[in-house]
Amino acid sequence: MNRSLLYLLFLTTVFFSCENSDDTVFEESADVRLNAALASYEKQLVEAPYGWNAVIYPGGGGSYGFYFKFDDKNRVTMYSDFADASAAKSKESSYRLKAMQTPSLIFDTYSYLHVLADPDESVNNGTRGEGLKSDFEFSIFPDSVKTDVITLVGRKNQSRLVLTKATQAQATAYTNGDLAKGLLFNNIAKYQPYFKRITLGANTYELVVNQATRTIKMTWLNGSSPRTFTTSYYFNQLGVVFVSPLVNGSQTITGFGNITWNANTTQLGLTGGGANGTVVSAIKPLSTDLAASKRWWQTPIESGGDWRSSTGFHVNGVDDAFKVADLKSDESIFAFYVYQPGVSSRNDLFAPIFFDGENIFLDYGHAPAPPTFTSDGRAVFTSAGTYGTIPATGAAAESAKLLYDPAGFYLIQTSETTYDMVSAKDAKSWITWE
Repeated sequence: MNRSLLYLLFLTTVFFSCENSDDTVFEESADVRLNAALASYEKQLVEAPYGWNAVIYPGGGGSYGFYFKFDDKNRVTMYSDFADASAAKSKESSYRLKAMQTPSLIFDTYSYLHVLADPDESVNNGTRGEGLKSDFEFSIFPDSVKTDVITLVGRKNQSRLVLTKATQAQATAYTNGDLAKGLLFNNIAKYQPYFKRITLGANTYELVVNQATRTIKMTWLNGSSPRTFTTSYYFNQLGVVFVSPLVNGSQTITGFGNITWNANTTQLGLTGGGANGTVVSAIKPLSTDLAASKRWWQTPIESGGDWRSSTGFHVNGVDDAFKVADLKSDESIFAFYVYQPGVSSRNDLFAPIFFDGENIFLDYGHAPAPPTFTSDGRAVFTSAGTYGTIPATGAAAESAKLLYDPAGFYLIQTSETTYDMVSAKDAKSWITWE
């Protein structure tokens, strides 16, 4: 009994000693240490004499370039590569550092950074209610804070924001509007043919630029064998920056600079990989994926799905050229255009789908026969009938007329889940399937 009491007394003494020891590990309280860390982070942000280059990688994908200049009055001035206006004109808003679950940097009034996170899809072409799944509140982790580089993580969508201390020359370039000059690259969308090429030194590359997802796909020939490279990109004061560099033998391309645009001749000039070049048009792929058209057709059959487009055909430089978005079925609105292979053994479905406020439904549509796949990689469509009563004129009729063009289409796989179907007649018409 006495031994038990002595044992309990020993344990109590040990626990009491441990508690006392824990209290004296730090000379200051947790709150004092946290406030000191916040003050240190703010000092680092403010005392960067020429501000910070920044890149944000939203949770929804893509990458976007920014420039920030913080002051000691909780104000931040910024530029953004999201649009021509935000690249050319600075915007001031407020920020603060706050102790939350972790030390956090919060941009607390609407700014260019908030545009990416705006839940109104019309603001950023993102997802309704989510935008581009970006952030404007960021956690700071001590291991990610270096002298010249700070990496932060979004509190909601885990976006990554990387701040790199700017030089005087970089800061001057932003205020001089050089970021906006880089956005001249977006004029590549004004080339009417889908296929675009540039020769840099001894190498010719085909460019497929997706401005919505901020990705560039480049294809070239290694002898007779095609090689492809895809990377995300953003803009800085020098032009286009590749998130990953393209390495092709002795040529390394980290992006495009010295960007020029001639609206009269529709010519985009740039430098890359140590060489100058001009983007030119083409009416067929540099290298055709001969299996792509059949792969596109078979994928929904194997998965039980379909292909959808929110905008229909792009024709001669005009998005939604036939105005499918304006289609209605009584009071029901247009939802998307669908291509569903294998609806029956004799036909597929190509039709507008409508939304009545609760459900999506088919009112009418075309029934193409299963396409013919040519030896040069095209899919050629012919009619096997119709569903319902199709208007004789308008968007649905014009869409089917283009689909049934005897030249057919090349299928260009742009990601694991998306294809562009490009007219083989002149490459000036295409539709994006998702």
